[in-house]
Amino acid sequence: MYAVEHTGRLLRPSLVLLSSYLLEGETGAATHRRVIDAAAAVEILHIATLHHDDLIDDAQVRRGRSTTNAKYGDAIALLTGDYLLARCMQAAASLGASRMMSMAETLIDVCVGQMLESSQLFDPLRTEEDYLVAVSGKTARLMRTATAMGALQCNASTEVQDALESFGHNLGMAFQIWDDILDICSEETGKQVAKDLLNGVYTLPVIYAIEDFPDRLLPALREQPLSADRCQEILSLMHECGAISRAADVAQRHVTDALRAVESHPSFVHRAPVIGRYLRNLVDRLASQHPALRAQPGTARSGTARSDTARSSSVRSDSEGLPSYGTTKALIHDWLNGYIAQPNDRLGRGGAVCPFVAPSLRAGSLEIQVRTVGSAPVVGTVIDMVHHALDEFDLIEWEGSNPALRSLLVAMPDLAPTECHLLDEAHRAVKSAAVRRGMMIGQFHPLCEEPAARNPGFRVNRSPVPLVAIRPMALHDILFLKDRKDWFDEYHRRFGSHYKPSRDAIEPLFVELFQRACAEHGVGA
Repeated sequence: MYAVEHTGRLLRPSLVLLSSYLLEGETGAATHRRVIDAAAAVEILHIATLHHDDLIDDAQVRRGRSTTNAKYGDAIALLTGDYLLARCMQAAASLGASRMMSMAETLIDVCVGQMLESSQLFDPLRTEEDYLVAVSGKTARLMRTATAMGALQCNASTEVQDALESFGHNLGMAFQIWDDILDICSEETGKQVAKDLLNGVYTLPVIYAIEDFPDRLLPALREQPLSADRCQEILSLMHECGAISRAADVAQRHVTDALRAVESHPSFVHRAPVIGRYLRNLVDRLASQHPALRAQPGTARSGTARSDTARSSSVRSDSEGLPSYGTTKALIHDWLNGYIAQPNDRLGRGGAVCPFVAPSLRAGSLEIQVRTVGSAPVVGTVIDMVHHALDEFDLIEWEGSNPALRSLLVAMPDLAPTECHLLDEAHRAVKSAAVRRGMMIGQFHPLCEEPAARNPGFRVNRSPVPLVAIRPMALHDILFLKDRKDWFDEYHRRFGSHYKPSRDAIEPLFVELFQRACAEHGVGA
């Protein structure tokens, strides 16, 4: 139970389910059950390989807690890994001989990839090709199998399986490169920083740094074991020469290839945008840990600057000179602090445009995400993105203890001014669904016509970047929910008890609107 009770992102079984979802015309419950069983088999294999990885690396911590070998000893950890491999093959056998063969071949390739890496430990002459071949086996092979298993359970054609395997392979390559970047850059992964470097696993950023500074790095790497000062010197050189951003560029190309594999195939045309959003969401989570990862899937980097800072700030979308990820977030932060959190005498009331933003920022409870809608977007694309943002709101691990201060802003910087009406239409289409879930959504863009509640002449929702904002429903939302019975019913259910005669702290305007809505919609006050 200790081995499986904390499963992390569940990325690989999610890929099994996603690859099945990509295929139109899925059959009934029996197939769905088999897809879930296939996903379970893939994850069991993954967990088994982690046990063996931790033994090889003598790792003491994974995902912020003790590894099985640290807690129970090497013998039990080894046997647990072997036991899980046996259970994986048992689960795969129940799905058919071809599925079991696929899992067995996957295990062979994973082991070969790991053996290649282990045979090159502490080798400063390890090449980029050596690294990519090892990653293709030890990481990408299992993700390739995950996407193939979903297709197999839906009896997909060979052509469709090939496209999905390309998707899984390229995502796996990118994922391992991301993980290697975070190993040397982030203290938030639950693992020791630069663990690979100390263990003699020279990953892509190290290989690139050696290419640029052989005279400085080769002697340093030959002095084993590495001291803390020497390790820090090597990390500094990787940052100085832009090796980390070069590695991130390689990962980015693999993500682009992964997206292309599904977006260009006619079998996936209707559902590929969902997969694109899933990948962008994954990159968002990784990007929060290191700026080199902040380029969005489907975007290209421009410029030739070598420093990480310069390369990070040079990200552009679709070669159209759009703001980079970091620039977009900076624009929004400036807008929040310089406009939304400030008083405005056109509001018809005192105080900030939104009094919740400043305390939300202080509490760390305001999340900004950046999404791309792509070229020639239609309203359905934007509606899907807003629905997805509602789901994401429930999944975020929020900071701060006050749920009322939680806000999610999803920016769409590639939505052109002539396309911003799509955001208005999406807001109208999704608002009822949001209200039913106890949420409020608002659309903001440079041409937004949404007026202030107390001053119809003030277009309050103007922003430098098109975005949608999501937050929990609040008492003052009577201003926006009074006109439709279904909206007011939900508001009344949540806040009706606040309007008792003995409660005199509520703004008189709210009381008036509440009582008027009760009478109009036939709801008991």
